[in-house]
Amino acid sequence: MANTRLSLGNISEFLIKEGYKMLKCYICLFFLLICSTLIALIANAQDVPENILQNPDFEKPTNAPWTMWVEDPNAQAVMSIDNKERIEGKQSLLIDIKKKGGGKRVELHQNPLILKKGQKLTFAFWAKVPKDEIRDAKMIVNHRADPWTSYMFKNITIKWEWTEFFNTFTMSADDNIAGVYIELIDNPGQIWFDHFRLYEGNYIEENLGEKGSKSVDVKNKLTSTWAKIKTL
Repeated sequence: MANTRLSLGNISEFLIKEGYKMLKCYICLFFLLICSTLIALIANAQDVPENILQNPDFEKPTNAPWTMWVEDPNAQAVMSIDNKERIEGKQSLLIDIKKKGGGKRVELHQNPLILKKGQKLTFAFWAKVPKDEIRDAKMIVNHRADPWTSYMFKNITIKWEWTEFFNTFTMSADDNIAGVYIELIDNPGQIWFDHFRLYEGNYIEENLGEKGSKSVDVKNKLTSTWAKIKTL
């Protein structure tokens, strides 16, 4: 009986010691996991370039400093914050063209921006229209006064699912009153915009879930792919 008690005591002591060792291992693993996560977050934060644009996700109570310009005084368009449609955050910007004009321009602007000659910049944003509709538009970066020098220009087609449009370009001059804008035509309809970016460097893809798609820039895609091949 004594031997049995001794054996049970030894087993209990052994189990307690082993359990303590396992607990220490789990604590160490948990600590390492936390450290790895923090390091990854810091590294990612350092890799994210600064966005030159203000209020890019329209999360503020107003749409400032974004402005809208309607060329035809007979057209009617309203710009507002929408909390039902969005690709990032809780809100997006809605331009609702309620009354047709003479086929002239309706533009969404942010300026002035200070940009430097030789800067390699990427301009990107998300947009959509109502289901089963499409709308042609232009994305532009230019000098916001005569002679209206264009630094970047691209024709795009906005569809009914959230799509990201982007283009990378190099500034050809110093400009203290540069601006970005989206040019539309004053045909009636709704257009949503969200998550604008203007930053130094090549296009950086972001993971915004499965809510949208990316409009591929073939030239930039080939350049990026070739750069990856050369590093292999």
